[in-house]
Amino acid sequence: RVMSSDVLVAQMEAIGGAPQKMAFSEVYGALQQGVVDGQENVWSNIYGKKFFEVQDGITETNHGVIDYLVVTSVDWLDSLDADVREQFLTILKEVTELRNAESYAVNQANRQAIIDTGAEVRILTPEERQAWVDAMKPVWEQFSGDVGQDMIDAAQSFNTGN
Repeated sequence: RVMSSDVLVAQMEAIGGAPQKMAFSEVYGALQQGVVDGQENVWSNIYGKKFFEVQDGITETNHGVIDYLVVTSVDWLDSLDADVREQFLTILKEVTELRNAESYAVNQANRQAIIDTGAEVRILTPEERQAWVDAMKPVWEQFSGDVGQDMIDAAQSFNTGN
């Protein structure tokens, strides 16, 4: 199961999967009934919705990222007085760093909670991880026209493999 995203479908197809777009609310039942045999989510979703109870294990791939962001128009931002804009951007940076750290901590705690239940968590070897990276290269190329090669290059420059 993947979210309704052509990129996610292409990623799963690149590794030989047969992805199904499905609403998040339907995933537990679909796993339980064998309609799908896997899903991709962050640890907090897997733990919170108890997906680990109805699947045979979890393979930790780190093949994607889910981020949260604040979006505003350039016109609005530019309309702020310089000192207000500077304060806003400073606060936004501080809050973003704090929330990202909290999200990471929650996900790590949920990952450990899943492991503590006895659920199997499979970790890729460096060779398996490289196979995933190699399999994703055509996906990057497939969507470069939609996303922009500059954005893809920027994303790849931050990829630490963690």
